[in-house]
Amino acid sequence: MNSDSSSLDHRLLSLLQAVRDTHDDSARARLNDLLRVDPAARAAMARLMVDEQALTSRLRDESIVSLLDPAPAAESEKVVRLPRWFTWRPLISAAAGIVLGMFCTSMVFGFAAQRRSEKRTPLVVYSPGLETAGTLVDQGLPKAAGRWGADSAAVVTTENGVKPMEGSQMMRLDPIPLERNAKTRMSRVYQVLDLRSQQMPGVTGDAEVQVTASFFAAKSDVTSRYLIRAVALSESPEQATKGFWPKTEEDGVVSVKQTFDKSPEERGWHTFSLKVPLPRGAQTLVFVLGAASVDDVSALPTTHYLDDIQVSVLAPQSTQP
Repeated sequence: MNSDSSSLDHRLLSLLQAVRDTHDDSARARLNDLLRVDPAARAAMARLMVDEQALTSRLRDESIVSLLDPAPAAESEKVVRLPRWFTWRPLISAAAGIVLGMFCTSMVFGFAAQRRSEKRTPLVVYSPGLETAGTLVDQGLPKAAGRWGADSAAVVTTENGVKPMEGSQMMRLDPIPLERNAKTRMSRVYQVLDLRSQQMPGVTGDAEVQVTASFFAAKSDVTSRYLIRAVALSESPEQATKGFWPKTEEDGVVSVKQTFDKSPEERGWHTFSLKVPLPRGAQTLVFVLGAASVDDVSALPTTHYLDDIQVSVLAPQSTQP
């Protein structure tokens, strides 16, 4: 990108930021005028808008996202914490109102039609199907890659009438005892991935990581809540796991979590997935999977099962409409 295009991008972003943060009508008018009279500005705006990575991470709650992701997974809660530098990624949230107001829906569809296809690269997960003989399970967050960590869990075969989703083994997530002094009743398992050792050919720019897992509730008459969380850090696994939980609140760390509710009528194995932006320079990915009953806490706690864990990198590839 030459200096002229960089300067134009910066000018567009500055105007967008002014509209978003201060509701500056003069900035909105200048932006409108710039886009009307300058073809290069319109081309730059189009290029910035097809950066789907920024669009989906910044406009998850805006109306435009329905055009890009028309069938999102059912969810009960989604919490996203992104570092402040994401607010200056090419498309900020002010663009939603500006684009809808200036160009109307037809232009937004034009941008959506140029969305990028994705190249999926599976990452190596330790014992993803829990089939490894003598699967290592540490207490709490593991200190290194190549192990599972758990609050209260064990690798089991078929039990309580529940068969593994695939293979012969699965993880049993035991409920957290009511007498235990815990911040959450959700039973969780953890794994640390060393991204430096992963083979990710073609992943040179913006990308996402998708974490997928399948859950089963031993009791069919309760409402269950499942959790998937992923945290990307720029430190090595050895450093990232030191004082890990406070780091998830820092601006330089990408942390996304999502919960999914299963009603008593929905029986059997259920598969859920979560996507998280993968910042350039990330060395460590920590993912967390959890399960709990959302019924009356005085009721008998429920055991849940976990199986078929998959983690992949999704790298955008440009396509023509």
